[in-house]
Amino acid sequence: MRIIGITGSIACGKTTVSRELIRQGFPVIDGDVIARELTSSRGPAVESIRSAFGDRFISPDGSLNRRLMGSLVFSDPAARERLDQVMAPFLHRSIMDRIEEARVSGSPLCFLDMPLLYEKGYDRFCDTVWCVWLPEDMQLQRLMKRDGFSREEALSRMRAVMSSDQKADLSPVVIDNSGSVEDTLSRVSGLLETELSRTRSSARRRRAPADYADEVPASVSRPAPVPSRMSVPDLSVGVERPDSFRRKPAARKASWNLPRWISVSLIALAAVLILSLTSQLLMNAYLDRQYKTHIEEQQAIDRKYPINYTNYIKKSASEFNLSPPLIAAVIMNESSYRPEVESGVGARGLMQLMPDTAEWIAHKLRVDNYSFELLKDPATNIRFGCWYLNYLGSLFNNDPLCVVCAYHAGQGEINGWLANPLYSSDGKTLNYASLPEGPTKLYAGKVIRDYGIYKAKYFTQDNSSDSSGSAPSAP
Repeated sequence: MRIIGITGSIACGKTTVSRELIRQGFPVIDGDVIARELTSSRGPAVESIRSAFGDRFISPDGSLNRRLMGSLVFSDPAARERLDQVMAPFLHRSIMDRIEEARVSGSPLCFLDMPLLYEKGYDRFCDTVWCVWLPEDMQLQRLMKRDGFSREEALSRMRAVMSSDQKADLSPVVIDNSGSVEDTLSRVSGLLETELSRTRSSARRRRAPADYADEVPASVSRPAPVPSRMSVPDLSVGVERPDSFRRKPAARKASWNLPRWISVSLIALAAVLILSLTSQLLMNAYLDRQYKTHIEEQQAIDRKYPINYTNYIKKSASEFNLSPPLIAAVIMNESSYRPEVESGVGARGLMQLMPDTAEWIAHKLRVDNYSFELLKDPATNIRFGCWYLNYLGSLFNNDPLCVVCAYHAGQGEINGWLANPLYSSDGKTLNYASLPEGPTKLYAGKVIRDYGIYKAKYFTQDNSSDSSGSAPSAP
């Protein structure tokens, strides 16, 4: 049985896909439904939540007050983490039980619908993952309309989890739900055909039955064949063949015989030559395949990790004492080198700067005639973003992990982490492994990974510049 994860950010349309799968008769394990069952009246997780948060979060009927708890956890990351720790063992046990039930039922496919599939590590139980995706602005509008949230409430819930784009980057299969429902369901049907063909091709093939005569053991005597009355008698018995049937001797024999040792040596030499030639051909074919594979891998890396504006990056790195591959990695994760991109919350350009932040930086850099439209210019955007990275370095003792996290989550959030002994042992630096799970940790991990790739691929000769700037270490 193949287990397929279904994930996507809030209000992106996972329910539409799950309903179609259920309609077609496939088992769908819904993490949200299980969570509601666990926190319903007399649910197994209710008392643990009461002990952790108090009676005010439990409704009079004995169920979790989901609205009140949602207001808390979407505004307080520590409370959200504590709730996750309480729910994790109950949720894990229920999900594993239902996966086993699907396996016993004989279903070829089982779907695990989990909004936090990656955040909670359930992707490790899946053979593949389908991500239901929406553009951020469309996701915001649907969430506000569906749940009646204000813009601020909807944005707080969207920012509390991994973004739709981040989930899509991690997923082998992406279902674009920005079109019509019919388009989405058509895509789901096509994916189902692919998955079902995989399950059929991996099933054990039965051996075709052999011919009966070949199946008879050697120890079993076979009945003698009955001669036909029309059989022809064997004339070789007791009959002398005429001379014309006898083999004629050669007209002349060779005048000398080749010595045996020479014959053996020539045969051995021929075998060695054939083996050597075959080995050479196989080696050439192998090296050719390896070369083509290497070229394809390099082309794939080039497509996945583009590099543009190298002169602007190096110039700003030199001006603000930064590492060029670090700047390249930040641009990759902020905008994928698209200078015109603007996020749903108003961040603009290659390094995704907010209007108020950009205006403040322009004042610090004494830029005359500044306007927010200037951030569409790659040179200006990179220079502003690098100034801000340098500024964050001065605030956080040039600890690269603090700088990257603060660039994503803001200075206040990182100051809170540094003050928390769970995340920082000395109050000055952060340890990647100890960071709270969430979008910022994922962002920092990707920047650190891409830093190494950009340094090795594009900035190998710039090691001297790295020594003066901040360079993160791998987690």
